Amino acid sequence: MRVKLRRFREGSFHTEEYSLEDVEGLTVLELLYRIREELDPSLSFRAMCRSSVCGTCTLKINGEHRLACNTRVEGEEILLEPPDVFPPLKDLVVSQDSIPDRLRKAKVWVVPGDREAGPAEVGRISRPRDCILCGVCDSVCPPLIEGKAFGGPLLFTRFYSVFDDPRDGRGEERLGDILPFNVQSCVHCGNCNLFCPKGCMPERWITLTESRLLRGGYISRKEEDFGFLGF
Repeated sequence: MRVKLRRFREGSFHTEEYSLEDVEGLTVLELLYRIREELDPSLSFRAMCRSSVCGTCTLKINGEHRLACNTRVEGEEILLEPPDVFPPLKDLVVSQDSIPDRLRKAKVWVVPGDREAGPAEVGRISRPRDCILCGVCDSVCPPLIEGKAFGGPLLFTRFYSVFDDPRDGRGEERLGDILPFNVQSCVHCGNCNLFCPKGCMPERWITLTESRLLRGGYISRKEEDFGFLGF
């Protein structure tokens, strides 16, 4: 197999090619480890758990953003690149400092209230809670790619998992925390739903957040919303 790596070094990108045999059945992450161990020990990439839990191995694989640890190698050639949106640091490694920064600014953590909740109530937020902060959804988000001021699907997914948690004590006041992140910049393209490796359906939580902000009087309905808030 011919492996093309778009590497970032000293402020610019360049592409290097490697040839490997007996790669059938390997994941892309295993392929990278083989390159580093057998061909190029200077190669930098990021990975921790190898089991789709840590979210650190996001790459652009043949033009699509995926987790390297759960994507199998196919064909005679593969192109691996750093994910979009996030600033490149070295080779395939990017800075994801913006993720915890946004979560802190939006205060996305549970503040215990005086309520307890049963499995059914907690279960309604199980899908957004599955988010592993991998950044795939942000990397395929047109507003973020265009550099618009937008919190991104990752932030709104994690926000709603806290906002709709019956055990949280802050409730509606959280809407003021999320307001600065311009939920209405979402174009509802569905890319985040399509590419999320955990099936978290980020666009749904964006839409529900926008609906709650509308009902609370924080924002006004856009004339061109095409009925996205109607489900």
